[in-house]
Amino acid sequence: MNESLSVLEIFKRSSEFLFKKGVNSHKSDAEWIVSTFLNISKLDIYLDKHFIEDVSSLDHVRNAIVRRGKREPLQHILGSVGFYNCSLISDNRALIPRFETEQLVELIIQNLPSNFSGTISDFGTGSGSIIIALAKYYKNSKCFGIDRCPLALSLAEENILKNQLESRIELSEYDWIHQQYNRQNLDLLVANPPYLSESEWVCTEPEVKDYDPKIALVASDNGKSDIEAILKIAPKVLAKSGMLAMEFGLGQSDFITEKCQDIFTDILIKKDLSGIRRFFIGKLKD
Repeated sequence: MNESLSVLEIFKRSSEFLFKKGVNSHKSDAEWIVSTFLNISKLDIYLDKHFIEDVSSLDHVRNAIVRRGKREPLQHILGSVGFYNCSLISDNRALIPRFETEQLVELIIQNLPSNFSGTISDFGTGSGSIIIALAKYYKNSKCFGIDRCPLALSLAEENILKNQLESRIELSEYDWIHQQYNRQNLDLLVANPPYLSESEWVCTEPEVKDYDPKIALVASDNGKSDIEAILKIAPKVLAKSGMLAMEFGLGQSDFITEKCQDIFTDILIKKDLSGIRRFFIGKLKD
């Protein structure tokens, strides 16, 4: 980039570069990067009233665009991501929170009263996105986030502090495949566990395969092992009529329903906005 360029020209060149690198969201990502690193609004890009002469500012934009061209996730470059009215730090220590998972939070809120004050445990808390969103919404709830990965827990802790919820959420390291969970009488167990098969993971975009932790995505037994472990644990740790809410993968709904029909009642299988069956909610039978 030359030393004196209009913001619109910077945006156009950035977008074209990302397009050539195969980034489908090249225009949107260029908008985010240009507006963030030049500290202007997205509208200012198109009003084209600003000329940038500061070499340092141009270098920041260029470096960010080059990183995105290497398919590093936009959220990592910006350093943050929005999730259900929360702002979260985002880096490669944990899975980037997905829009689909916001739907899981919304589904929980639709099925629990607004004055819910029970105990919530988030299995595989990762960045802390789900438990932070629920703790913010249910202000009198008791919240616990668990994960098998210390790096993910360190990110979750930072996000809890960022959202000023350190007095509300307790974190702990736990591997539900190999350890026994010592907490009981949960009113809500929520989980977005690993559910991809190895072959599905191989086919993911570079942003996922190269930057998201594989441990947060892939499960053995064709993507089912972690889900099955959680389904076995849930009846032991849920309170009477306690709720399990879980995200799962493509083609796994029949498997989950079959495993749950004798254990849970009021079972709901909900589709995501792409029409894929993605979410399970059920209440423990008395």
